[in-house]
Amino acid sequence: MDRIDLFKRFILESDLIENIQDSPKLLEKELRSRKKNGHVGAILYLEKLAQNKTRFLTESDIKKVQGFITKEQELKRADLKLKPEWIGQYRNVGVTVGGRLCPHYSEIPTRMDKLALEIQEWQNGWEKFPEIQNLAFLADFHYEYERIHPFVDGNGRSGRAIILYLMLYMDKEPFVFTNHDKYLFYYPSFSSENSMVMRSYFYRKTGNLT
Repeated sequence: MDRIDLFKRFILESDLIENIQDSPKLLEKELRSRKKNGHVGAILYLEKLAQNKTRFLTESDIKKVQGFITKEQELKRADLKLKPEWIGQYRNVGVTVGGRLCPHYSEIPTRMDKLALEIQEWQNGWEKFPEIQNLAFLADFHYEYERIHPFVDGNGRSGRAIILYLMLYMDKEPFVFTNHDKYLFYYPSFSSENSMVMRSYFYRKTGNLT
Protein backbone atom coordinates (compact mmCIF):
# COMPACT_ATOMS: atom_id res chain seq x y z
CA MET A 1 0.00 0.00 0.00
CA ASP A 2 1.23 3.50 -0.84
CA ARG A 3 2.56 5.18 2.33
CA ILE A 4 0.18 8.13 2.03
CA ASP A 5 -2.79 5.80 1.69
CA LEU A 6 -1.52 3.67 4.56
CA PHE A 7 -1.02 6.61 6.91
CA LYS A 8 -4.36 8.14 5.90
CA ARG A 9 -6.23 4.91 6.61
CA PHE A 10 -4.29 4.38 9.84
CA ILE A 11 -5.28 7.81 11.18
CA LEU A 12 -8.88 7.54 9.95
CA GLU A 13 -9.40 4.21 11.69
CA SER A 14 -7.48 5.11 14.84
CA ASP A 15 -9.63 8.20 15.27
CA LEU A 16 -12.83 6.27 14.49
CA ILE A 17 -12.04 3.87 17.33
CA GLU A 18 -12.31 6.95 19.57
CA ASN A 19 -15.50 8.14 17.81
CA ILE A 20 -13.67 10.94 15.99
CA GLN A 21 -14.58 11.49 12.34
CA ASP A 22 -11.91 12.76 9.93
CA SER A 23 -12.05 14.03 6.36
CA PRO A 24 -10.04 11.64 4.16
CA LYS A 25 -9.33 14.44 1.67
CA LEU A 26 -8.04 16.76 4.38
CA LEU A 27 -5.85 14.03 5.85
CA GLU A 28 -4.34 13.30 2.45
CA LYS A 29 -3.67 17.00 1.88
CA GLU A 30 -2.00 17.28 5.30
CA LEU A 31 0.11 14.19 4.69
CA ARG A 32 1.27 15.38 1.27
CA SER A 33 2.14 18.83 2.64
CA ARG A 34 3.99 17.16 5.54
CA LYS A 35 2.03 18.84 8.30
CA LYS A 36 4.21 19.15 11.40
CA ASN A 37 1.58 18.85 14.14
CA GLY A 38 -1.66 17.08 14.94
CA HIS A 39 -2.28 13.39 14.29
CA VAL A 40 -0.63 13.68 10.88
CA GLY A 41 2.41 15.37 12.39
CA ALA A 42 2.71 12.59 14.97
CA ILE A 43 2.72 9.87 12.32
CA LEU A 44 5.22 11.68 10.09
CA TYR A 45 7.44 12.37 13.11
CA LEU A 46 7.45 8.65 13.95
CA GLU A 47 8.08 7.71 10.32
CA LYS A 48 11.21 9.84 10.33
CA LEU A 49 12.34 8.39 13.66
CA ALA A 50 11.95 4.87 12.32
CA GLN A 51 14.42 5.55 9.53
CA ASN A 52 17.25 6.00 12.02
CA LYS A 53 18.10 2.52 13.27
CA THR A 54 20.58 3.83 15.85
CA ARG A 55 18.02 6.16 17.46
CA PHE A 56 15.76 4.43 19.98
CA LEU A 57 12.33 5.54 21.20
CA THR A 58 12.32 7.67 24.36
CA GLU A 59 9.68 8.78 26.83
CA SER A 60 10.05 12.28 25.40
CA ASP A 61 9.05 10.91 21.99
CA ILE A 62 6.00 9.22 23.50
CA LYS A 63 4.93 12.43 25.22
CA LYS A 64 5.51 14.40 22.03
CA VAL A 65 3.30 12.06 20.01
CA GLN A 66 0.49 12.26 22.57
CA GLY A 67 0.89 16.05 22.62
CA PHE A 68 0.65 16.35 18.84
CA ILE A 69 -2.50 14.23 18.75
CA THR A 70 -4.38 15.71 21.71
CA LYS A 71 -3.56 19.35 21.07
CA GLU A 72 -5.42 19.09 17.78
CA GLN A 73 -8.40 17.04 18.92
CA GLU A 74 -10.63 19.90 20.05
CA LEU A 75 -10.70 21.04 16.39
CA LYS A 76 -12.27 17.69 15.55
CA ARG A 77 -14.58 17.48 18.57
CA ALA A 78 -15.08 20.49 20.83
CA ASP A 79 -15.90 18.26 23.82
CA LEU A 80 -12.38 16.79 23.73
CA LYS A 81 -10.56 19.93 24.84
CA LEU A 82 -7.94 19.13 27.49
CA LYS A 83 -6.24 21.19 30.17
CA PRO A 84 -2.79 22.35 29.00
CA GLU A 85 -1.05 20.21 31.65
CA TRP A 86 -2.63 17.07 30.16
CA ILE A 87 -1.13 17.64 26.71
CA GLY A 88 2.28 16.04 26.28
CA GLN A 89 2.53 15.14 29.97
CA TYR A 90 1.72 12.08 32.04
CA ARG A 91 -1.56 12.27 33.93
CA ASN A 92 -1.78 13.66 37.44
CA VAL A 93 -5.23 12.23 38.16
CA GLY A 94 -6.75 8.79 38.48
CA VAL A 95 -8.58 7.22 35.52
CA THR A 96 -10.89 4.26 35.05
CA VAL A 97 -11.18 2.45 31.72
CA GLY A 98 -13.92 -0.07 31.04
CA GLY A 99 -14.63 -0.32 34.75
CA ARG A 100 -10.99 -1.08 35.53
CA LEU A 101 -9.02 1.31 37.73
CA CYS A 102 -5.71 2.13 36.06
CA PRO A 103 -2.47 2.39 38.07
CA HIS A 104 -2.18 5.37 40.40
CA TYR A 105 -0.62 8.34 38.65
CA SER A 106 2.31 8.30 41.07
CA GLU A 107 3.36 4.95 39.55
CA ILE A 108 3.41 6.16 35.96
CA PRO A 109 6.97 7.59 35.74
CA THR A 110 8.48 4.34 37.04
CA ARG A 111 6.28 2.11 34.90
CA MET A 112 6.88 4.14 31.74
CA ASP A 113 10.62 4.30 32.36
CA LYS A 114 10.65 0.49 32.57
CA LEU A 115 8.53 0.20 29.42
CA ALA A 116 10.80 2.59 27.49
CA LEU A 117 13.90 0.63 28.54
CA GLU A 118 12.24 -2.57 27.33
CA ILE A 119 11.52 -0.97 23.95
CA GLN A 120 15.10 0.24 23.62
CA GLU A 121 16.47 -3.18 24.51
CA TRP A 122 14.23 -4.74 21.86
CA GLN A 123 15.27 -2.15 19.27
CA ASN A 124 18.89 -2.99 19.95
CA GLY A 125 18.44 -6.67 19.10
CA TRP A 126 15.16 -7.33 17.27
CA GLU A 127 16.92 -8.74 14.20
CA LYS A 128 18.03 -11.79 16.18
CA PHE A 129 14.46 -12.97 16.67
CA PRO A 130 11.86 -14.52 14.34
CA GLU A 131 8.95 -12.34 13.25
CA ILE A 132 6.45 -14.09 15.51
CA GLN A 133 8.58 -13.31 18.56
CA ASN A 134 8.91 -9.67 17.56
CA LEU A 135 5.15 -9.42 17.08
CA ALA A 136 4.66 -10.93 20.54
CA PHE A 137 6.88 -8.19 21.98
CA LEU A 138 4.94 -5.47 20.20
CA ALA A 139 1.62 -6.93 21.38
CA ASP A 140 2.86 -7.17 24.98
CA PHE A 141 4.10 -3.58 24.82
CA HIS A 142 0.76 -2.32 23.50
CA TYR A 143 -1.17 -4.29 26.11
CA GLU A 144 0.97 -2.91 28.95
CA TYR A 145 0.97 0.66 27.60
CA GLU A 146 -2.80 0.80 27.36
CA ARG A 147 -3.34 -0.78 30.76
CA ILE A 148 -0.96 1.75 32.36
CA HIS A 149 -2.92 4.46 30.54
CA PRO A 150 -0.17 7.05 31.13
CA PHE A 151 -2.15 10.06 29.86
CA VAL A 152 -5.52 11.58 30.63
CA ASP A 153 -6.48 11.21 26.97
CA GLY A 154 -4.87 10.07 23.72
CA ASN A 155 -3.64 6.75 25.09
CA GLY A 156 -5.21 4.63 22.37
CA ARG A 157 -4.18 6.85 19.48
CA SER A 158 -0.63 7.41 20.75
CA GLY A 159 -0.24 3.72 21.59
CA ARG A 160 -1.37 2.64 18.13
CA ALA A 161 0.92 5.24 16.52
CA ILE A 162 3.88 3.82 18.44
CA ILE A 163 3.07 0.34 17.14
CA LEU A 164 3.12 1.79 13.62
CA TYR A 165 6.55 3.25 14.42
CA LEU A 166 7.91 -0.02 15.80
CA MET A 167 6.73 -1.94 12.73
CA LEU A 168 8.33 0.62 10.43
CA TYR A 169 11.48 0.32 12.55
CA MET A 170 11.62 -3.41 11.83
CA ASP A 171 10.96 -2.73 8.12
CA LYS A 172 7.53 -4.35 8.16
CA GLU A 173 4.45 -2.66 6.72
CA PRO A 174 2.24 -1.66 9.67
CA PHE A 175 -1.23 -3.13 9.97
CA VAL A 176 -4.22 -0.88 10.57
CA PHE A 177 -6.17 -1.07 13.82
CA THR A 178 -9.72 -0.79 12.50
CA ASN A 179 -12.91 0.46 14.05
CA HIS A 180 -14.51 -2.78 12.82
CA ASP A 181 -12.18 -4.72 15.12
CA LYS A 182 -12.96 -2.58 18.16
CA TYR A 183 -15.54 -4.74 19.87
CA LEU A 184 -14.79 -8.02 18.08
CA PHE A 185 -11.09 -8.39 18.89
CA TYR A 186 -9.33 -5.21 19.99
CA TYR A 187 -11.12 -4.04 23.14
CA PRO A 188 -11.60 -7.61 24.42
CA SER A 189 -7.79 -7.93 24.29
CA PHE A 190 -7.49 -5.25 26.97
CA SER A 191 -10.27 -6.71 29.11
CA SER A 192 -8.44 -10.00 29.43
CA GLU A 193 -5.91 -10.47 32.23
CA ASN A 194 -3.96 -12.63 29.76
CA SER A 195 -1.78 -10.74 27.25
CA MET A 196 -1.96 -13.73 24.89
CA VAL A 197 -5.30 -12.40 23.67
CA MET A 198 -3.54 -9.27 22.39
CA ARG A 199 -0.83 -11.41 20.82
CA SER A 200 -3.50 -13.37 18.95
CA TYR A 201 -4.94 -10.10 17.64
CA PHE A 202 -1.53 -8.98 16.35
CA TYR A 203 -0.93 -12.39 14.76
CA ARG A 204 -4.33 -12.22 13.06
CA LYS A 205 -3.69 -8.73 11.70
CA THR A 206 -0.30 -9.70 10.24
CA GLY A 207 -1.37 -13.05 8.82
CA ASN A 208 0.61 -15.02 11.40
CA LEU A 209 -2.26 -17.22 12.51
CA THR A 210 -1.21 -19.97 14.94
